[in-house]
Amino acid sequence: MWRLIPILLASLLCVPAALADRRAAGDGSLVVSGASARAITVRGSGLVFGHIQQGTLAVQSYDAADTYAPQISGASGRVVGNAVVYSGSDIRFLLPNGRFSIRIDGTGIDISAVGKGTVVAIGLGTADDGTLSVNSGAAQELGVLPTTARFSGSNVPAAGVASGGLAKQGPGTAPGLAKDKGR
Repeated sequence: MWRLIPILLASLLCVPAALADRRAAGDGSLVVSGASARAITVRGSGLVFGHIQQGTLAVQSYDAADTYAPQISGASGRVVGNAVVYSGSDIRFLLPNGRFSIRIDGTGIDISAVGKGTVVAIGLGTADDGTLSVNSGAAQELGVLPTTARFSGSNVPAAGVASGGLAKQGPGTAPGLAKDKGR
């Protein structure tokens, strides 16, 4: 029995190291908190998870990088065009380690992502549409004008994105992801 204790302790130390290894160099972070949104589109690679108090999650694409399957609870999915759409209340989702494109609308939206990607968020225009933060930066309030941001470990902004990582698009600007000139 006493010989087993050092082996168990050593294995407990290996688990956090293995999990930390899953985060690649150059990964950034995205946090959306308490959002009420007409649309939040997140595209990228890595891990994304969240909760929707009331609304819709459309998984437009997901290409797993390993054997872990997406987990979505609180609503049944139905195929609409090229997306799988989940509507209802208390929806929780996890898309582990892969390339993804999701679109969310509704209220009480919380999203976290680790990896690389872009986000476009358009609030409902309420007094408190929630906040968006990338790469551990300052939280920015969402509004009716699109907020576009890139999350990654590098400080290179997307075209049209302020050096802080976030940009509000003005009137006459079509909502959508900022275009990368290098791609």
